[in-house]
Amino acid sequence: MEIPVTVISRLEELKIPLDEVKLAAFADLDIQGNLTGFWVLASKDKLVSIPEKGSGEVTVLDMEKIESVRVYCTVGSAFFQAKVEGVFVDVARFTNVLRYRFERMTGQVENLRQGRPVDNKVLQESHPLLCKVCGMPLRSEGSSCPRCQKEGAIIIRIFSLIAPYMHWMVSIFFITAVAVALNLVPPQLVRILVDDVLTTRQHEEWLKWLVFALIATELVRAQLNMVIGTLSTSVGTLITYTLRNHMFKKLQELSIDYYDKNSVGMLMTRFSSDVEMLHGFVSQIGQGFFINILLFAGIGAMLFTINAILALYVLVPIPFVIFGTWFFWHRIYPRYYRLWDSQTKMSSFLNSILSGIRLVRTFAQENREIKRFEKRSVDVKDANRGVNLSVSVFNPMMAFLFSLGGLIVWYAGGKRVLADLLTLGQLMAFLSYLGMFYAPLSSISLLSNWFSGFTTAAHRIFEILDTEPTLKPPAKPVHLEKISGNIEFKNVTFGYEPYFPVLKNVSFKIEAGTMVGIVGKSGSGKTTIINLICRFYDPQQGTITLDGYNLRDIASEDIHRNIGLVLQEPFLFRGTIAENISYGNPSATYKEIIMAAKAANAHDFIMQMSTGYDFLLGERGAGLSGGEKQRIGIARALLCNPSVLILDEATSSVDTESEMKIQEALALLSKGRTTIAIAHRLSTLRGADIIYVVDEGRIIESGSHSELMNKKGLYYKLVEIQTKLTSIDE
Repeated sequence: MEIPVTVISRLEELKIPLDEVKLAAFADLDIQGNLTGFWVLASKDKLVSIPEKGSGEVTVLDMEKIESVRVYCTVGSAFFQAKVEGVFVDVARFTNVLRYRFERMTGQVENLRQGRPVDNKVLQESHPLLCKVCGMPLRSEGSSCPRCQKEGAIIIRIFSLIAPYMHWMVSIFFITAVAVALNLVPPQLVRILVDDVLTTRQHEEWLKWLVFALIATELVRAQLNMVIGTLSTSVGTLITYTLRNHMFKKLQELSIDYYDKNSVGMLMTRFSSDVEMLHGFVSQIGQGFFINILLFAGIGAMLFTINAILALYVLVPIPFVIFGTWFFWHRIYPRYYRLWDSQTKMSSFLNSILSGIRLVRTFAQENREIKRFEKRSVDVKDANRGVNLSVSVFNPMMAFLFSLGGLIVWYAGGKRVLADLLTLGQLMAFLSYLGMFYAPLSSISLLSNWFSGFTTAAHRIFEILDTEPTLKPPAKPVHLEKISGNIEFKNVTFGYEPYFPVLKNVSFKIEAGTMVGIVGKSGSGKTTIINLICRFYDPQQGTITLDGYNLRDIASEDIHRNIGLVLQEPFLFRGTIAENISYGNPSATYKEIIMAAKAANAHDFIMQMSTGYDFLLGERGAGLSGGEKQRIGIARALLCNPSVLILDEATSSVDTESEMKIQEALALLSKGRTTIAIAHRLSTLRGADIIYVVDEGRIIESGSHSELMNKKGLYYKLVEIQTKLTSIDE
């Protein structure tokens, strides 16, 4: 984007050389909200805002005085602001269309302030949720555009899935060809029966043989259709089985951020209804499309054999059918996509509400959720209605066109019979073939309806299969059978959105075998540090090392095998208590499971269950209290015997008695291994070797409990606040 001459001249007046401008972004409003163009420009020393036209007010800020920059959103517009001496100053205002650009601008200005490289090109990149070709909104970042995706490419990919079963598809094709040939026999037998037996009353002895031939033909044809149906169903189920396995394997390979952006309900829809659409594809190929094409060709040849002039009359409706099919395809395809989108949103909504049904009941929000569901249900109804209305209009129109061709044949054929130019048997055979001819033609014309649904479903499936994990496995992974637990952050900057860093230039060390506490306010970046250590995400800048090796270079299975994670609310699967404890170590013996449970202070309450370790837990561990779930989670971590133990506020949501038992278990669990504890109750970190205090994404203090108390900094204030709250509770 070129900077206008008027803006360049104002830069010269401000004595800011153009070649020193590193960043430039266009804003479409002035500070009062009027539609006026402004340019926001940043050099190493200055951040300025200059009107594109006229002599409007210019904003000039010294870069060294800027503490931070941000995008502040309001209704319909947003502000680009800089914090100077603790106060946010409005630099520019813009409509929400440009918000993504200025969100990136904040990250680039921060890089400029800290002396890191900047790139003005990132400000011109289109939004990752918009197609770069047509601008259509995408379902998720990196997904392919349904509008730009070529249907031919989808069909080719489907055939690549069918390739292992192609010998069965060829068998289906040849059996189908035989079945089609048999379909052509009955009208010829009927012609002989009418012309040579019933009309002339000659060859009466042929009657039983002709009827027997008709019965035999129908019987063989039925058996062939049974074989075709069986093979099509078998191949279809094999393909869907393979495809579901591929999809599930792919989901296991994808990074955690993929699940941050895609709902469980949406993924479930792709595993169920979308995959079944591919099953229908095989059935159509085996029992629909091939048969109809062969019937269309074979019956057409027979019609011309009987009477070429009548056959030409039969072809009269075909141009209209082709045009109608083309028109229908272009109208129905977008409606199928809207139908899928509304169904996916309903699935996501149901998954969310049913998972949190206790919360709904607790706050008496049943009526509100019913209304929200009704809105989504209306969307599904309207989308479904749009598709079905198109089909209900198209089908009668096609039926009329086909009947028109038949009526023309009745008239023209009847005149030829009366004029002795055509026998009655030939006309009856012709009309029999005509009924058979229009049936496959009708099915072919409706192919656009089926093809629309199929390509929409296939596109969504391939969207999963084509997604690349953001965490790339190392080309030559380092394998660590057992690690010591030395961890180091070196100038790490990370944000879940790349241009909104949560951690900012963080550096610290964790020595093997030590207990480290991480404390700070909510949202300061504590859990983000844990996510990076577990390599759920990679930092945008800086490196994280484990035993001296870059975390990116270590095999992921070695990282996760050596790191045990105990969450604030551990996830328990539907299954027995024993299965949940041994989840990380499926080969563990019952003795090892019991020993881990005893070490986690869980054995006693487990034995009080009706079936002990075989007690079946409900969804998310239903049937256990919060403290009991926590101790099951600790036992699960203990059974894996990790070298690094991470405790993410493991005792923050339990009662005092449960906390005491959990603390006893954690004391045993942390012996001889590197332990990292995020604690809400700071009293639990008194015994930590070192405590890191995080605030706004930076390490601002470090030291032992007594050292930090003596500094009287943020840690001291947090402890004082908790002490006062505790005394009030007492």
